[in-house]
Amino acid sequence: MLHILNKPPHSEAAQQMLSTLAAGDSVLLIEDAVQAALYPDWHGWNTTGAEVFLLEEDAATRGLLSIAAENNASLVDMEGFVALTEQNEKIISWY
Repeated sequence: MLHILNKPPHSEAAQQMLSTLAAGDSVLLIEDAVQAALYPDWHGWNTTGAEVFLLEEDAATRGLLSIAAENNASLVDMEGFVALTEQNEKIISWY
C-alpha cells in the first residue's frame, strides 16, 4: 500500500498514518510533510518494513534538499511519484 501524507510529521494525520503502516508499505511525503527531513528522529523514519520517500519538488521548494541529503532521505521526482502509484494496488492519502 502507498500512503501519501501532506501534513507535517507531528500532525494528527501523520500519527494516524504511522499507526496503520505494515511491512512492505511505502510512504510518500508531499507538501508540508517533507518537513520530516528536519526531524531525523521522527518515528516514521524507523517504521519497520515501510519505505519512506520525499517528493523532491516539494523538498526543493521548502529549501530542504541539502538537509534531506544529509539525513539520507530517499527522494523521488514526479516520475517516481507516478511509479510508486503504479507499483501499489492500494493508495491512501492522509490529510
